[in-house]
Amino acid sequence: MMNLCRFRADAFDASELVYATPGVLGQLFYNRVAAIAYGVLTEGGFADRVPREFRNSVRMAYEANAMHNESYFRCLAELSGLLADNQGQYAMLKGAVLCKTYPTGYRTANDVDLLVHPAHLTEIESVLRKNGFIQGYIRNGQIQPASRAEIIGSRMMRGETVPYVREVNLPGMRFLEVDLNFSLGYSNGDDGLVADMLQRSIRMDFGDFSVCTLCREDFFLHLCAHLHKEASTIAWVRMRRDMTLYKYCDIYLMLGSMDREAVDVVFSRAKALGLLRICCYAIVQTCRLLDVCNPYAYRRATECPGIEDFLHIVVAPSERKKYRYQTENLLDRFFSDSRIDDLIEVNDHE
Repeated sequence: MMNLCRFRADAFDASELVYATPGVLGQLFYNRVAAIAYGVLTEGGFADRVPREFRNSVRMAYEANAMHNESYFRCLAELSGLLADNQGQYAMLKGAVLCKTYPTGYRTANDVDLLVHPAHLTEIESVLRKNGFIQGYIRNGQIQPASRAEIIGSRMMRGETVPYVREVNLPGMRFLEVDLNFSLGYSNGDDGLVADMLQRSIRMDFGDFSVCTLCREDFFLHLCAHLHKEASTIAWVRMRRDMTLYKYCDIYLMLGSMDREAVDVVFSRAKALGLLRICCYAIVQTCRLLDVCNPYAYRRATECPGIEDFLHIVVAPSERKKYRYQTENLLDRFFSDSRIDDLIEVNDHE
C-alpha cells in the first residue's frame, strides 16, 4: 500500500500488485490517497494489471478530485479577492497551496485553512460575514449555526474558530468552509510565533489566481506542527484521525523536493521558532512510514535529542495526562485496528 503513495511509478515493485485487494482499497480511501494510487498505477503502466473494481474505484476518486478541485480553485480565487485588503494579516495553509503543488487530482481539500494572528481575527471574520459566511457546522446536509458555547469552546481549547461556511453549489462542492487558525497547537499562547510567520508571508502565483501563504520553510513547519498536533493528541487518536496518511504524503512531497541547503534552512528556522523537535517528529515518522526520500533530512532528524521517545508520546491536554504507545514500530501502529488500546499512561518524569 505504501508503495502506491510515493508518487514514484518508476520505483514501484510490480510484484506488489497481488496486494490490490479490497482491504488495501479501503485503506486508500480511508486515508484519502486513492487518487495518488491511481496516478502511480497509470503512470507506471500497471492499471490493467489490477482487478477492474480496484482500478475503477481509484480512477473515479481521481476524477472526482479533479472536478472538485476546479470548484475549489474558483473559491480560492474569490476568497483571495475578498481578503485583498488584509495582506499580511493571514496566510492560506495546507490544501490551498498543496492542491496546486501535487499533480492534478492527487490532492483535494474540504476547506480553506487560514492562519490569522488573534489581533486580526475580528477583521477577517467581518469580511467573511459580510460576504455570506455563517459560523457553524454542516450537519445532515445543512448549515447549522454554532452556539455561543461552541464558539467560545473552540477558541479556548482548539486554537481555532468554529468554521465559517457558505453554500456555493459548485460541481462536486456544495459548501465552502473556511477555518481560522490562530495557534499552531491545540490551545492559545503562541501569538509571537504566529506573528513571526505572518511577517514573512508571501504571495504565490498560480497563473489564473494567487494566494497569500507562508514562505516555503514556514509552510513546511506548519505542516509538521499540524501533523504532530493530530498524531499526538488523544482526542484525534480516539477519532482515528491521528495518522491519516495524506498528511504524511504532504510532508513526503515537500521533503522530496528539498536539497541540502533547503533542509538546513528548515532546521535553522525550526530551531529559531522552537519547533525543532516537532519538525524532526514529522520527518522521522514520514520517512519510516513511506520511505527515506531525503536521507540528509532524515539523518538530521534522527539526531535530535530525545526524538526516539518523543515519537511515541500522546497527550490529553484537558486532562493533563500523558500516554505512550507500547507498539514502537510505526507501520505496525499505523495498521492497528485500535491504537487507543495500545496507549499506556505515563508520568511526566518517566
